[in-house]
Amino acid sequence: MSTKSSLQMPSVLTRTLRVPLWTSGLALALGLMIGAATATFGASDRGVPRVVQGTITAVNSDGTAIGFTEDGSDREGEGILVAGDSWTDRKGANFGGTPPTCLAPGSYGQRVELAILDLQGHGNWPDKLVVWVHCLS
Repeated sequence: MSTKSSLQMPSVLTRTLRVPLWTSGLALALGLMIGAATATFGASDRGVPRVVQGTITAVNSDGTAIGFTEDGSDREGEGILVAGDSWTDRKGANFGGTPPTCLAPGSYGQRVELAILDLQGHGNWPDKLVVWVHCLS
């Protein structure tokens, strides 16, 4: 005895949706514009440190944060975190693995060149981070 069963699809699932061709093109163009805007505004100079010169106004007790006044800036003693241990002395010798000698805890008045990464932090996160130090004095 053979039983033949047939499945019937509901009529709602078998209807065809017809969309004008220009609507698909418009959706694609809109998606590309949103993607381009996101890439442009989301990646604006992040990850590229800027190199500036100025004067140290303070170094905390463990050398991980400094006060810094950039040459030509009206922001005196701006607080910046120091990350990493790559630095160059005033003679041009490169070092790593040790704190910069010009950022001795409790010191101030040193001339330095810094590579500062702008983090655009929010809340309690830092806005800027020093990733390289060149001791000028």
